[in-house]
This record gives sequence, structure tokens and C-alpha cells, in this order.
Amino acid sequence: MNFQQLYPFSEQLDQNDFFIQYYNPEALFRYDSNFFELLYTPPVDEFKLIEQMQLKFSEDYFLDHVKFVWPQDQGILPDTLDYLSDEKYGLEKLELYSIHPADFREKANPAVIVEVVDSTSLPLFKQINYVEDLVTSRSFAEHKQLFYDTIFADPIVTLRIAFLNNEAAGSCITIEQSDTVELDDIFTLPDFRYSGVARTLQSAVMSTALLSGKTVILAADAEDTPREMYLKQGYQYEGFRIGAIKKLEEEHE
Repeated sequence: MNFQQLYPFSEQLDQNDFFIQYYNPEALFRYDSNFFELLYTPPVDEFKLIEQMQLKFSEDYFLDHVKFVWPQDQGILPDTLDYLSDEKYGLEKLELYSIHPADFREKANPAVIVEVVDSTSLPLFKQINYVEDLVTSRSFAEHKQLFYDTIFADPIVTLRIAFLNNEAAGSCITIEQSDTVELDDIFTLPDFRYSGVARTLQSAVMSTALLSGKTVILAADAEDTPREMYLKQGYQYEGFRIGAIKKLEEEHE
């Protein structure tokens, strides 16, 4: 399993021997849909050349950021890391996990009911996700409301809501591709934490993936999510990926 199996919710705008560029003009706010995926680990002078291409593209197409990701399981060269620090890039580290659905070790809470979102329940899905997305920022939450409408219409995307005591308690998104089911944006509302909502959502996803014989994959922030939790649930660690993000708001003003 590798990070290229994750669904970027965007198209490949350009590809060469050095990088792949992803771009979604309908989701400019979304860093994970608009970025350069480096296909090697460049020394700082070569990185600067690629960076200039991305900066020019961001300026021309009204992106408020630049983002680069390094190849899986590769770090950033020291000179490049110093440059990123000087230029005030933020760094992220994602970890990739996979699991055969039959190996999931958590049990669902029978009191939690998971439903696939339809056109009737989409407004409720958007409402509870707005609360969760506000943790990032109000601007992000507002932009993402329209994004949910777009991905709801995508035939490979499924939205799910979990209910506890007849109240919406959490949700998740899955993306089904040829060999994998990607689990994304799983969360539990604060009032329902520690009630088995997340594990019941996962259990519902595992049941669907088991029928299709597909592997479930997910990417998690290495800083926020203990690896031990996923390993305990039955997931396998597949590797890491480093990313660098820079906001450009000040330069556009």
C-alpha cells in the first residue's frame, strides 16, 4: 500500500520525472487537493526551482497556499529543511495504515446506528460536519459545505452518519476504488465521545469492504493519532509521508 492510493479529490494537472501536480479549481481552499507531489528528494537548489513554478501557479490561479509532499518514507534533506524553516513553511507528517476488514478487532456498539447519507440526510451531515470543521477555521468550514455537495454526487464516495439515542453523533467518508476503500474524516461530536461511535462507524465500513474483498486504508496525522491505537485495532502500518505547506495570504494582499 502507498500514499498514491489515497484519493486527492482533484485531477493530475501535470506530471513529469520530478513531480505530479494536483489541482481542483472547485476546491481551492483544500490543501490536500492542490499540491505538488515530489517524485524524488530534491536538493535545495532544485526544490527552489520547483517552488517557483508552484508559487507562480498559485498566484495566477488564486490559490492562497503552496504545498509539497515528499516521496513515501523519505525525509527532507538538511539544506532544504533549513530553507523551509527560513521561509516559514509548516511541516506535516502523515502515516498510512491498512487493514483487511476481517482483521478489525473492535466491536460495534449496538446502540449506535450507522446510515448511509442520502439527499434527505445530506443537510444533517453538513450541519454536524460544520461543527467539526470550525475547529480548523470558519472560512474552512464554510468552504467545505459546498465541497460536501460536490463529493456527495461522486459515485465512488459514500457519506455515513452515526446516530446515538436518535441524535446525530458522528460521521465518516469513504472512497471506494478498484482495490481499496479509503476511510476519511471520521469523527465523533464532543457530547458523544467514548460511546463507541467511531468504532461503530469503522465496523460499518469494514462490513461493506468485506463484501467487496477490498482493503481498508486511512491516513492519520502522526502527531495527533497514536500508532498504537490503530495497531491495536488490527491495522498495519504502511509508511509515512512528509509535507510542507505555506500560506500566501500576506503575499497576495
